[in-house]
Amino acid sequence: MPVESKIAEAIRWRVRLSDPAASAQQWVAFTDWLEIDRANAAAYDAVALADDDLSETIGITKACSQVPQNDNEPIPVKWYRRRGLQAIAASVAAALLVSPMLLPGRDFRTYETLPGETREIALSDGSQIAMNGGTRLRLDSKTSRFARLDSGEAVFTIRHDASNPFIVETGDATLQDVGTVFNVRTGDESLEVSVADGAVRYNPKAERVTVVAGNKLLVSKAHPVPVVSKADPKAVAGWRRGQLSYQDATLSAVALDLSRAIGTKVSVSNDLAARRFTGVIRVEKDQPLLFRRLEGLLGVRAQHNAAGWQLTS
Repeated sequence: MPVESKIAEAIRWRVRLSDPAASAQQWVAFTDWLEIDRANAAAYDAVALADDDLSETIGITKACSQVPQNDNEPIPVKWYRRRGLQAIAASVAAALLVSPMLLPGRDFRTYETLPGETREIALSDGSQIAMNGGTRLRLDSKTSRFARLDSGEAVFTIRHDASNPFIVETGDATLQDVGTVFNVRTGDESLEVSVADGAVRYNPKAERVTVVAGNKLLVSKAHPVPVVSKADPKAVAGWRRGQLSYQDATLSAVALDLSRAIGTKVSVSNDLAARRFTGVIRVEKDQPLLFRRLEGLLGVRAQHNAAGWQLTS
């Protein structure tokens, strides 16, 4: 579809939704329209920005006017918006055509943490991201409503906006917030999404699996069909409090999480890698103490060497 047509659609949506009486069905239809094509979101962002600038200009003009208006009929603000948006439609379309910064292409800034290091990121829209150790995250400098988690783990505390949902991409998966606090853990073998508040939609254009608070979603190379199961909302992102909670996790996954948390490589012998564990591990700063406790908790032997710690039978 030509850029001009997308701008025209975006203007129609802006006018409809500026009406306080806009229905819930209209908002749902608008969200579906945004999801059809990323270019739709780019067009709407441009129109919304132009509309905000126009509204500000109108306000300044009214405040500065010294001409008595008592004999004039009041002019609805919606009229200004309709006429104003139509007047600038051509210029917005031209900007979209000539400026790649307004097209769906991303302009990433990369954030990384070392194992044992955490980082908090405050976004301009009021949302927050907390990164666990050994994590690589990319944010788009053109919008505060998108993130790409390349590896590691992060918890997203998102200010919900139905007209502009927050999107997290990781691997081939897309996650869309529905008013949410959620933790994402991604690696070469699996993706796990745990929701503490609100809901997350997994792959909204394909499977459209909704994960609500108190549940988690797991997808792995071995089991590519998403599986949703129960999760304690209080345990979500427990790594921020030094707690690692597991429900039928492999010891290889536990070792990876420990490496991320303490900043020292933790490996597990091949004969133990697939052993399952359910429970809570309290991460201690005193590593010898931590691994002495893990020996009893996991039923393993913990050995320290030049490479780090190894769990063996």
